[in-house]
Amino acid sequence: MYLGGIVRHARTQNTTKLEEKPEYALALLFVPVVCHYCLLHIPSEDLKERKPHRYLVVIPEIKDFEDASQRRWGLQQLETKQFHVSSLGEAGLLYYSLDDIQPEVGYYQACQVWLYEKTNKASRQRTLMSIEEIEIDKNILITYQQVQKYFKTNYQIIKYKQIFIKVNLIRSLIADNLVKGIHWWSNFWEKLVIEDSKEYLFNQLFSNREGFIKMAENSEEDKQYLIFIKVFQQAMKGNFAKLYAKTEEGKDPPIKKRVERLRAELNYCYDELSFKEYLSDFLVRGGLNKYFNEHQEEIALLIKKSPWQEIRIWSLLAIASYKPKDKPTNRDDSSLPNDQKLEEVNDGSEEE
Repeated sequence: MYLGGIVRHARTQNTTKLEEKPEYALALLFVPVVCHYCLLHIPSEDLKERKPHRYLVVIPEIKDFEDASQRRWGLQQLETKQFHVSSLGEAGLLYYSLDDIQPEVGYYQACQVWLYEKTNKASRQRTLMSIEEIEIDKNILITYQQVQKYFKTNYQIIKYKQIFIKVNLIRSLIADNLVKGIHWWSNFWEKLVIEDSKEYLFNQLFSNREGFIKMAENSEEDKQYLIFIKVFQQAMKGNFAKLYAKTEEGKDPPIKKRVERLRAELNYCYDELSFKEYLSDFLVRGGLNKYFNEHQEEIALLIKKSPWQEIRIWSLLAIASYKPKDKPTNRDDSSLPNDQKLEEVNDGSEEE
């Protein structure tokens, strides 16, 4: 066990020795009892490329040593794949994720997360690259426990003589927002569009769509955006139904290209006026929209009062989480009312 912050180690041939006083090393005896390791994955890296491990060490602020040791024991019962994360924030929240939060009791925890990277070839030790202080209150932890419940967990990919861990990057992104004290979806546009050049994060949005819906349903503040998502996706159905109508029989319509086009159109919205012009035009092109008709006042008020950047984020989530119903078979669609055709069309975007 090496933290690098308590004692110095010196390498002698194939062994190491301590250069500090022996009593300083006693602190290391307590590390396995209360601290915990996680492995950090950078979202921009290809899963197939072999990279040196980046270790995160969560060092809690100890209030009660017995409680801390019991918490650490509980963490040992979790599967190893759960301790692969893509943010320092999630490593800190993960450490306290098994705590039972009582509504009537105050809750506060603090910890440090140390990042070790870049193996030192001379000493065969890793270098401490950064330290993040994390403070966790009751609301932050309860929200993260919901994230754990509703969003996809990490999973293993087992190949010949190799085991890969596929990390849910979206969950780590949300956890980082929580420890920063901002709303769980606050900086999605920057992370999912501006910084995600290879679309690693964006491609995970679809598999996490149920989580977004559940999180919004459990938040009074976010429920209004669920109506907006339904309105936006209904407009998507209208546009994709037209695309199917123009596609020759036996050929697949270019749905994937159309989805990418929608995302690109959002990228071109650089201010409030350009975004609202785009949104208005998009809804009109979608044709009959039963959700908009049922919630005209709510949608109009939402668009008027909410910052346009927030509406743009939820537009992006609507695009990424769109899942149409199965395409009707053995039926003449021309005999159906317009709103029913839009509801039942399958545009193929369900594929991940």
